[in-house]
Amino acid sequence: MRTYETVFILDPDLTEDDTEKAINRIQTVIEGQKGRIVLLDNWGKRKLAYRIKKKVKGNYVLIVYYGEPKSVAVLERNLKIMEEVLKFLTINLAATEIDIATEEKKEEERKLAEPNGTGDGATAVSESVPEKDDTQEESSDDDQADVPAEPEE
Repeated sequence: MRTYETVFILDPDLTEDDTEKAINRIQTVIEGQKGRIVLLDNWGKRKLAYRIKKKVKGNYVLIVYYGEPKSVAVLERNLKIMEEVLKFLTINLAATEIDIATEEKKEEERKLAEPNGTGDGATAVSESVPEKDDTQEESSDDDQADVPAEPEE
């Protein structure tokens, strides 16, 4: 499965119930295609960069999910049909495919391996980044070696 990110803009004139229904419909489409939603973030009403369907504002929603390429086509077809959706954009986040079962097992193992054993997942993951050693700076004498020597007469 691949990781996708879809941002869509809903009509700002919708009630909260209608907005929730539209978001739930989109969640159902993703899950119906055997996808898994990683993140659902409702950014709220924001001003649009330009008018879309005579609207100046829109309700932005972000969904990050795992899915197959055919699930994106099904989701986008549903987004085109929905009258509540003003615009949408889907991008592929990861270049490599992800096996969800393997990822879930790794996540469970991390939770069990925590020293306090709570399994709340509050541990921070830090990546080791090699630091540059300032004491070993290269000299700038080599820069003059690139200048061609003048011919002797």
